[in-house]
Parts: sequence; structure tokens; C-alpha cells
Amino acid sequence: MGAIRKILGAVFIVLVIWGGYIAYTLSTASPKVSAEWGAVSEKTTEIKVSMDLQRPLLTPLDVEDLRFLFMDEQVGRLAELDYSPFGTEIKASLELDNEKVVDALLKYLENGERGDFTVVAKPKVLFLSGEFNVSKEIDEKVLEKIHLTAQSQEIAGLSLLKTPELKDTIVRYEGKEGDRAVFITELVLYNPNPYPIPVIKTGYKVWVNGLKLGDGESLKATVIPAGGMVRVPVKTYVLLSNIPKAWEMHVRNNETSTVRAEIFLRLQISIPGFSGTKDVTLKTINQTVKTDLIGEINRALSKA
Repeated sequence: MGAIRKILGAVFIVLVIWGGYIAYTLSTASPKVSAEWGAVSEKTTEIKVSMDLQRPLLTPLDVEDLRFLFMDEQVGRLAELDYSPFGTEIKASLELDNEKVVDALLKYLENGERGDFTVVAKPKVLFLSGEFNVSKEIDEKVLEKIHLTAQSQEIAGLSLLKTPELKDTIVRYEGKEGDRAVFITELVLYNPNPYPIPVIKTGYKVWVNGLKLGDGESLKATVIPAGGMVRVPVKTYVLLSNIPKAWEMHVRNNETSTVRAEIFLRLQISIPGFSGTKDVTLKTINQTVKTDLIGEINRALSKA
């Protein structure tokens, strides 16, 4: 019996020392965490995460479940975990479902641009495991940041005739129609001419990386009074099936995309020297859009 007590006592002491080491390592560690893009396709986006613990934990560790939910949609999961009890580095592969991300974003817009992002995790240490989740409310007003303007210009070299000036754009989400998201874009137009201008048709088209992403057309004709201002509602369709491909191209091109947009008007004109309809391009946008999403992720991880 005495020998058994000594063995049990020794095991207990080892466990206490081991537990103390783990607690000390976790409490004093300043892990360095970094993320980078992995494989990306129309269907999925991989984010590779590396964590340097600086000291080995010397304990078996596993993550039985790790999911990312946005607007109650599972938009991502842990695809792979590389960990060794005797190593100092943990590597993880996170996989995002591009179509689910788009679905969640539409729910976010439908909910007034407010929703929750939740991480659900179930880690396992030795024989112990437990599930917990962390949620963060998101209320970024994306549509409120869309403001396009365009100066008035002469039409066909006629100083007596100028295009309406685009003062602002107001965008709201209206729902889905099949494979298209529907938005109403109100164009705030000002008429600088001393006579009213009938606007028969208004519309625009948008391309991203050469892919047609959306188009819109006014719901009705309108007349802009002389020196007056009107709001012209344009029903806008966004092609959801093209978003994953545009996203893939954006990430592959170092988070850089080319965006082209054209806003046009069909005007009914009746002035000395010209009478009839005239299609005019109110504004053409050709610009390169560059983001730093992976940089934002790394900056957030460095502050965590």
C-alpha cells in the first residue's frame, strides 16, 4: 500500500506541475497571430491563420467544432487544424461559403443593416470539452455610404442646353426576384436650364472586372422643372450569380478590381435648333477599387 501511495502521490505532483506549467504558459503567452488568403474559388474562400505560442502547451488540444454565423446563416467553418503538443505554432484553415455570405448580406440589408456575427466553438483538452459562442452586433450602414454626383454638361455643343446635374443618390434594398437582388436607387436631379426638361428614361449599368454586375431603369417618365429638382426612382437589379466570380477575381488580383459604371438619360428636347429625343451619358465611372480586408483582419487580431 505504501508503494501505491507513493506512486499516486508522484502522479499527483506531476499533474499539478503540468497543470501549473499550462496555466503559466497561457497566462504569460503573447501569441502572435496572422492571417492570409488561401485558395479561393467561386464557391469557397480559404483564410489561413497562424498562431505562434512561443512555448509548447504540452497538452493534447483539439477543436471538435468551429463555425461562423452571420444573420443565423453558417457562412464559414474550421476546415483544418494543425497542432502538436510539443510545437509552438498552431495553424488553421478557415473556409467561407461565398454563396452563404451573399445570402447573409441580403438578410442583413433586409433587417435594416443590423445583425449579429457569431462564432461557435467546441474545444477539447484531454477528455474535457465544452461549447461556447461569442456574438458581436454589426450595424454598419453600407447603403448610406453610396453617394454619386455628376456635373451638368452641354449637350451636342449647344450652350442653351445642358444635362441635369446629379446631386446625390439614395439607395434602399427592396428584396429578391429570382437570382437578382432588387434595389431602388433615387437619383436626385437638378435642372440648370431656364425651361423644363422631360426625362423619358433613366438607367445605368455596372461592371466589375468585366462582369456585368447590375443594371437599372427608371420606373416612370418625369419632368424636371426649370431650375428645379426631382427624385427619379430607378429599379436596380444586381446579378447575384456573378458576385462570387467577381469576388474570386478580386482576391486573386491582390484585392483589386476595376469598376465601370454608366448613368444615362433619355431626354425629350424642344428648343430652337433641336427637337426630339436625345440619349446622353450623365456620368461614366472607370476606377480601380482596392481593399485591404486581410490587413484589417490582421490588425484586429493584433489587438485581440
